[in-house]
Amino acid sequence: MIESTKSNPFCSRFLQPGHIPFCFPGTESISQLADRIRAPRGTRAPRGKTAQAALRLSIVGPHGSGKSTLLHQVWQELRSDRQSDCLSDSRLIVLHSSSNKLAALRSILRQIHRDPWCLIDGYEQIPRWAQFLIIARAKPRGVALCVTAHRLPWMFQTLWETRVDAQVESHVIECLLADVAAKDCGPTSVISDLFQSPHWAASRQKHQENLRESLFDMYDWWQATVDDFPRSR
Repeated sequence: MIESTKSNPFCSRFLQPGHIPFCFPGTESISQLADRIRAPRGTRAPRGKTAQAALRLSIVGPHGSGKSTLLHQVWQELRSDRQSDCLSDSRLIVLHSSSNKLAALRSILRQIHRDPWCLIDGYEQIPRWAQFLIIARAKPRGVALCVTAHRLPWMFQTLWETRVDAQVESHVIECLLADVAAKDCGPTSVISDLFQSPHWAASRQKHQENLRESLFDMYDWWQATVDDFPRSR
């Protein structure tokens, strides 16, 4: 029987952004991305002078490909900066289709007025007129904007494009099963069984780039294959 030190690793609380470290394909790191946001820019321009252009960066990719995870880790890196002690109460603004857009806009504008950067997860949920307002408020203050979106937003540059491949899949699964303890077989066997299961193959074909939904699908597989292992023998 395989036992886990936690409950089903494919339940929603273990798939929240930031729970699993983002998988970089090369030598890039979170600190390097955060440095692009930290790059020196002008503060609010004196009257009669032009402010240095504020940085506008976007993490772009399909649903479930790691955009929120990456932005969450960039936010944590920025908050950990010793030179940013005053930013300890800064928020990562997360938007969903059901979010109160006006309340979110007020939070964004307050952060732009107070902080040197503002991070927004789900930028596409903001109406176009509000996007114009955010950019207009950030520019004269030299405030960096970093957002997630499925397509590159107007007037933004790409900070990172998220993709799902075999390396990313293996990284995520290994992280989720890192604390699986074994009696009859080890975590490597569980991972191998998962990747070879018809359930995984069908889910990946169905969801394509959306790795998150495939991970949710494996909840039932874990219940049947791992938790119920003794009863199935």
